[in-house]
Amino acid sequence: MQIIADLHTHTNVTDHAFSTLTEMVQAAEDRGLAAIAITNHGPTNPDGPHEWHFSNLDLIPRKIGKVTVIRGIEFDITAPAGGINVISNKSLKPVEFALASFHECMFPPADSSVHTAALEAILYNPYVNAFGHLGNSNFPFDHEYIISRCNDHGKIVEINNASLSIRKGSHDNCMDIARLCMKYEVPISVDSDSHICYRVGHVEGALEMLEEIGFPEELIINSSVERLNNYFKGRGLHLFDEEDLL
Repeated sequence: MQIIADLHTHTNVTDHAFSTLTEMVQAAEDRGLAAIAITNHGPTNPDGPHEWHFSNLDLIPRKIGKVTVIRGIEFDITAPAGGINVISNKSLKPVEFALASFHECMFPPADSSVHTAALEAILYNPYVNAFGHLGNSNFPFDHEYIISRCNDHGKIVEINNASLSIRKGSHDNCMDIARLCMKYEVPISVDSDSHICYRVGHVEGALEMLEEIGFPEELIINSSVERLNNYFKGRGLHLFDEEDLL
Protein backbone atom coordinates (compact mmCIF):
# COMPACT_ATOMS: atom_id res chain seq x y z
CA MET A 1 0.00 0.00 0.00
CA GLN A 2 1.30 3.45 -0.93
CA ILE A 3 0.24 7.01 -1.65
CA ILE A 4 1.24 8.93 -4.77
CA ALA A 5 -0.09 12.33 -3.66
CA ASP A 6 -0.31 14.28 -0.43
CA LEU A 7 -3.65 16.10 -0.40
CA HIS A 8 -3.32 18.04 2.87
CA THR A 9 -0.30 20.32 3.30
CA HIS A 10 0.41 23.85 4.51
CA THR A 11 2.96 26.38 3.29
CA ASN A 12 4.36 29.23 5.35
CA VAL A 13 1.50 31.57 4.47
CA THR A 14 -0.14 29.64 7.31
CA ASP A 15 1.61 31.22 10.30
CA HIS A 16 2.42 28.01 12.16
CA ALA A 17 3.87 26.34 9.06
CA PHE A 18 7.47 26.74 8.03
CA SER A 19 8.19 25.89 4.38
CA THR A 20 7.64 27.72 1.11
CA LEU A 21 5.63 26.41 -1.82
CA THR A 22 8.86 25.63 -3.66
CA GLU A 23 10.22 23.68 -0.69
CA MET A 24 7.00 21.69 -0.29
CA VAL A 25 6.85 20.75 -3.97
CA GLN A 26 10.53 19.79 -4.00
CA ALA A 27 9.95 17.59 -0.97
CA ALA A 28 7.08 15.89 -2.80
CA GLU A 29 9.35 15.23 -5.77
CA ASP A 30 12.10 13.91 -3.48
CA ARG A 31 9.56 11.51 -1.95
CA GLY A 32 8.57 10.28 -5.41
CA LEU A 33 5.05 11.72 -5.23
CA ALA A 34 3.16 12.51 -8.42
CA ALA A 35 1.09 15.32 -6.88
CA ILE A 36 0.64 17.59 -3.89
CA ALA A 37 -2.30 19.71 -2.78
CA ILE A 38 -1.59 23.03 -1.08
CA THR A 39 -4.38 23.48 1.48
CA ASN A 40 -3.77 26.48 3.70
CA HIS A 41 -6.26 27.52 6.37
CA GLY A 42 -9.22 29.68 5.45
CA PRO A 43 -8.88 33.46 5.70
CA THR A 44 -10.98 33.96 8.84
CA ASN A 45 -8.79 31.57 10.81
CA PRO A 46 -6.44 33.76 12.91
CA ASP A 47 -3.56 31.74 11.47
CA GLY A 48 -4.77 31.81 7.85
CA PRO A 49 -3.72 33.96 4.89
CA HIS A 50 -5.73 36.81 3.38
CA GLU A 51 -8.37 35.60 0.94
CA TRP A 52 -6.29 37.03 -1.90
CA HIS A 53 -4.00 34.03 -1.40
CA PHE A 54 -6.83 31.83 -2.66
CA SER A 55 -7.93 34.15 -5.47
CA ASN A 56 -4.35 33.97 -6.79
CA LEU A 57 -3.92 30.19 -6.57
CA ASP A 58 -4.25 29.88 -10.34
CA LEU A 59 -0.86 31.61 -10.61
CA ILE A 60 0.70 28.36 -9.39
CA PRO A 61 1.79 26.24 -12.37
CA ARG A 62 -0.09 22.97 -12.77
CA LYS A 63 3.24 21.16 -12.79
CA ILE A 64 6.44 22.16 -11.02
CA GLY A 65 9.31 19.86 -11.89
CA LYS A 66 7.79 16.38 -11.89
CA VAL A 67 5.00 17.19 -9.44
CA THR A 68 1.40 18.10 -10.28
CA VAL A 69 0.13 20.85 -7.97
CA ILE A 70 -3.51 20.90 -6.82
CA ARG A 71 -4.83 24.25 -5.60
CA GLY A 72 -6.67 23.77 -2.35
CA ILE A 73 -7.93 25.07 0.98
CA GLU A 74 -8.60 23.69 4.44
CA PHE A 75 -11.84 25.29 5.57
CA ASP A 76 -12.57 25.66 9.24
CA ILE A 77 -15.89 24.24 10.35
CA THR A 78 -17.40 27.19 12.21
CA ALA A 79 -19.58 27.19 15.31
CA PRO A 80 -22.29 26.58 16.08
CA ALA A 81 -24.09 25.36 12.97
CA GLY A 82 -21.32 23.98 10.77
CA GLY A 83 -20.53 26.86 8.45
CA ILE A 84 -17.18 27.48 6.81
CA ASN A 85 -14.82 30.47 6.60
CA VAL A 86 -16.31 33.56 5.00
CA ILE A 87 -14.67 33.97 1.60
CA SER A 88 -15.93 35.41 -1.67
CA ASN A 89 -16.93 33.21 -4.60
CA LYS A 90 -14.35 35.08 -6.68
CA SER A 91 -11.57 34.03 -4.30
CA LEU A 92 -12.83 30.44 -4.23
CA LYS A 93 -12.94 30.11 -8.01
CA PRO A 94 -9.35 28.77 -8.38
CA VAL A 95 -9.80 26.26 -5.52
CA GLU A 96 -9.83 22.67 -6.81
CA PHE A 97 -9.88 20.65 -3.60
CA ALA A 98 -11.34 21.66 -0.25
CA LEU A 99 -11.17 19.93 3.11
CA ALA A 100 -13.27 21.03 6.09
CA SER A 101 -11.95 20.41 9.59
CA PHE A 102 -12.67 21.22 13.21
CA HIS A 103 -10.14 23.54 14.86
CA GLU A 104 -10.55 24.65 18.46
CA CYS A 105 -9.94 28.32 17.64
CA MET A 106 -12.95 28.38 15.30
CA PHE A 107 -15.23 25.82 16.94
CA PRO A 108 -14.97 25.45 20.73
CA PRO A 109 -15.47 21.74 21.49
CA ALA A 110 -19.03 20.94 22.57
CA ASP A 111 -20.86 17.63 22.79
CA SER A 112 -21.33 14.88 20.24
CA SER A 113 -24.76 16.04 19.11
CA VAL A 114 -23.47 19.55 18.31
CA HIS A 115 -20.49 18.19 16.39
CA THR A 116 -22.67 15.72 14.49
CA ALA A 117 -25.08 18.47 13.46
CA ALA A 118 -22.19 20.62 12.25
CA LEU A 119 -20.75 17.76 10.19
CA GLU A 120 -24.19 17.08 8.75
CA ALA A 121 -24.29 20.70 7.55
CA ILE A 122 -20.91 20.15 5.86
CA LEU A 123 -22.37 17.12 4.04
CA TYR A 124 -24.69 19.54 2.24
CA ASN A 125 -22.00 22.17 1.57
CA PRO A 126 -21.19 22.20 -2.17
CA TYR A 127 -17.77 23.82 -1.65
CA VAL A 128 -16.36 20.99 0.47
CA ASN A 129 -14.86 17.81 -1.00
CA ALA A 130 -13.47 16.08 2.07
CA PHE A 131 -13.68 15.88 5.84
CA GLY A 132 -10.27 16.59 7.41
CA HIS A 133 -8.86 14.84 10.52
CA LEU A 134 -12.20 13.53 11.79
CA GLY A 135 -10.41 11.40 14.37
CA ASN A 136 -9.76 14.35 16.69
CA SER A 137 -10.99 13.14 20.10
CA ASN A 138 -11.88 16.71 21.13
CA PHE A 139 -14.74 16.55 18.62
CA PRO A 140 -16.69 13.31 19.19
CA PHE A 141 -19.57 12.71 16.80
CA ASP A 142 -21.86 9.95 15.62
CA HIS A 143 -19.39 8.18 13.33
CA GLU A 144 -21.84 5.88 11.62
CA TYR A 145 -24.47 8.55 11.01
CA ILE A 146 -22.02 10.81 9.18
CA ILE A 147 -19.89 8.21 7.37
CA SER A 148 -22.92 6.28 6.12
CA ARG A 149 -24.14 9.42 4.32
CA CYS A 150 -20.87 10.57 2.72
CA ASN A 151 -21.45 8.86 -0.62
CA ASP A 152 -24.91 10.42 -0.90
CA HIS A 153 -23.26 13.85 -0.84
CA GLY A 154 -20.02 13.13 -2.68
CA LYS A 155 -17.77 13.58 0.35
CA ILE A 156 -14.54 11.71 0.96
CA VAL A 157 -12.93 11.15 4.35
CA GLU A 158 -9.34 11.92 5.21
CA ILE A 159 -7.22 9.66 7.38
CA ASN A 160 -4.75 12.15 8.79
CA ASN A 161 -1.34 10.76 9.68
CA ALA A 162 -0.47 13.71 11.94
CA SER A 163 -3.51 13.02 14.12
CA LEU A 164 -2.11 9.65 15.09
CA SER A 165 0.86 11.31 16.81
CA ILE A 166 -0.32 14.77 17.90
CA ARG A 167 -4.03 14.38 18.71
CA LYS A 168 -4.45 12.17 21.78
CA GLY A 169 -7.03 9.44 21.31
CA SER A 170 -7.12 9.77 17.53
CA HIS A 171 -5.84 6.31 16.71
CA ASP A 172 -8.92 4.41 17.89
CA ASN A 173 -11.23 7.03 16.37
CA CYS A 174 -9.42 6.87 13.03
CA MET A 175 -9.59 3.09 13.04
CA ASP A 176 -13.33 3.12 13.72
CA ILE A 177 -13.90 5.75 11.02
CA ALA A 178 -11.79 3.77 8.55
CA ARG A 179 -13.75 0.59 9.29
CA LEU A 180 -17.00 2.46 8.62
CA CYS A 181 -15.60 3.83 5.36
CA MET A 182 -14.81 0.24 4.41
CA LYS A 183 -18.33 -0.89 5.43
CA TYR A 184 -20.06 1.85 3.41
CA GLU A 185 -17.44 1.93 0.59
CA VAL A 186 -16.65 5.59 1.22
CA PRO A 187 -13.47 6.74 -0.57
CA ILE A 188 -10.69 8.14 1.60
CA SER A 189 -7.47 10.06 1.21
CA VAL A 190 -4.40 9.39 3.34
CA ASP A 191 -2.48 12.60 4.04
CA SER A 192 0.34 14.02 6.10
CA ASP A 193 -1.15 17.40 7.13
CA SER A 194 2.44 18.53 6.77
CA HIS A 195 3.38 21.99 8.05
CA ILE A 196 7.03 21.62 7.03
CA CYS A 197 8.67 20.11 3.97
CA TYR A 198 10.33 17.31 5.95
CA ARG A 199 6.94 15.69 6.65
CA VAL A 200 5.50 15.76 3.12
CA GLY A 201 4.35 12.31 2.07
CA HIS A 202 5.06 10.71 5.45
CA VAL A 203 1.93 8.69 6.19
CA GLU A 204 3.51 5.50 7.49
CA GLY A 205 1.40 5.32 10.66
CA ALA A 206 -1.86 5.77 8.79
CA LEU A 207 -0.98 3.15 6.19
CA GLU A 208 0.05 0.69 8.90
CA MET A 209 -3.31 1.17 10.62
CA LEU A 210 -5.22 0.71 7.36
CA GLU A 211 -3.27 -2.44 6.52
CA GLU A 212 -4.02 -3.79 10.00
CA ILE A 213 -7.77 -3.64 9.32
CA GLY A 214 -7.49 -4.85 5.72
CA PHE A 215 -8.65 -1.59 4.18
CA PRO A 216 -9.07 -1.98 0.40
CA GLU A 217 -6.55 0.03 -1.60
CA GLU A 218 -9.12 0.74 -4.31
CA LEU A 219 -11.00 3.02 -1.88
CA ILE A 220 -7.92 5.23 -1.34
CA ILE A 221 -8.14 7.94 -3.99
CA ASN A 222 -4.48 8.91 -3.69
CA SER A 223 -3.07 5.38 -3.83
CA SER A 224 -2.46 5.51 -7.60
CA VAL A 225 -2.22 8.10 -10.35
CA GLU A 226 -5.17 6.47 -12.12
CA ARG A 227 -7.43 6.64 -9.05
CA LEU A 228 -6.52 10.24 -8.30
CA ASN A 229 -7.00 11.22 -11.93
CA ASN A 230 -10.39 9.51 -12.03
CA TYR A 231 -11.49 11.26 -8.84
CA PHE A 232 -10.72 14.70 -10.26
CA LYS A 233 -12.01 13.83 -13.74
CA GLY A 234 -15.34 13.18 -12.06
CA ARG A 235 -15.22 16.81 -10.98
CA GLY A 236 -14.29 18.14 -14.40
CA LEU A 237 -10.55 18.53 -13.75
CA HIS A 238 -7.87 16.78 -15.80
CA LEU A 239 -4.78 16.67 -13.60
CA PHE A 240 -2.41 14.47 -15.50
CA ASP A 241 -1.10 14.23 -19.03
CA GLU A 242 -1.30 10.93 -20.88
CA GLU A 243 2.37 10.17 -20.26
CA ASP A 244 1.81 10.52 -16.49
CA LEU A 245 -0.81 7.78 -16.66
CA LEU A 246 1.43 5.24 -18.38
